[in-house]
Amino acid sequence: MAEQTDFGKGALIAGIVLGVAAGAFGVYNMSASKVDRPQTRLNVSQSEAEAALTAVADEAMALRKKNSVIKDVAPEGATINGKPRYAPVFFSPELWQVNDDARKDTIVIDIYDPSSPNVHADVPNHWFTSNGLRDVMSRRDALMVDSDEDGFTNREEFDAKTNPSDAKSLPPLVQVGKTPKLVVVGDAVTSGGVISVDSGLAYSSNPTEADVRIYATPGSSKVVARFSKRTPGMTFGLLENKSDEKRFEVIGFEKETFGSSTESVLKVRDNGIPGRAKEFTVRAGSPARSASDYGKEGVKGYLVKDVKVKLRVTAGPAAGTKDGEFEVLEGATFEIPGSNGIVCELKSVDASGSVNIKPKGAESEMNVPKVAE
Repeated sequence: MAEQTDFGKGALIAGIVLGVAAGAFGVYNMSASKVDRPQTRLNVSQSEAEAALTAVADEAMALRKKNSVIKDVAPEGATINGKPRYAPVFFSPELWQVNDDARKDTIVIDIYDPSSPNVHADVPNHWFTSNGLRDVMSRRDALMVDSDEDGFTNREEFDAKTNPSDAKSLPPLVQVGKTPKLVVVGDAVTSGGVISVDSGLAYSSNPTEADVRIYATPGSSKVVARFSKRTPGMTFGLLENKSDEKRFEVIGFEKETFGSSTESVLKVRDNGIPGRAKEFTVRAGSPARSASDYGKEGVKGYLVKDVKVKLRVTAGPAAGTKDGEFEVLEGATFEIPGSNGIVCELKSVDASGSVNIKPKGAESEMNVPKVAE
């Protein structure tokens, strides 16, 4: 009986040993066959875990992009020479080798360090980088470049405190002390005629009407237009049946003294110059035959000389468009297209072909150069 008991205990122990061995062998096979599926204590599926990792990666990339912006990586007062510089993660300084005129040598600077020398004269490096002009900044002519193609150089945009990367942000087309964004195109065109009043008006004591003749040029005997019995309120032009036949308006009659005699003269208003009506008197009688006589006091007849020039806008929204080219008479006022209401007067035309304009409210005139076509 004792022998059977000992045998039973031995069998039980042997069974336990074999069971443990079999279990260990099974675990080993399972781990070997599924090595590519690591176990985790997170109670999530594999797809959810992958999505979480992707979100973390996206967030890291967004942070890197944010930290590349100058205002985030170059705090005011940060330095690099002699003192530690504080910068966000992922930041590396932008070191450039530039010429130092004072030292007559080259130096290495960090363009994002506010204390570093400027690459271009008095324009801060920060102005270029913060306006997206880092690549332009590397050019010697960076200040002369028109980065947004609005007709203004980077230098002009900096001076005017406008955005050099936005064509809708532009300085005024006319600024005191600067060349206007206008040019003269082609040669000035001169036209006109001589206004003459019949001699009988001079000796009329109380005239109510007058006959008007227009001569083609000073000294010419060719009459190009006739207007009979002009009374106050009536009009006439330099040519008959043309668009300017209402240009001159008869105001009335006056008395003027010439030497020892007093004569009746015709008072006229010239409405042909936009923005600037002009009044004058015409002495009756045949006009002088010499052009040099016109403009002198007491000369019979009145010379009308129109000088017209073509102007072109070189900057702003009207530049390069049909509206950007327009004609202006000498002495006329005009609004510059695309200038937000800047009004000027064309004061005179120079012998060189350039013109002088005076903006409304300005104390001095500005010269507009002529360009070769």
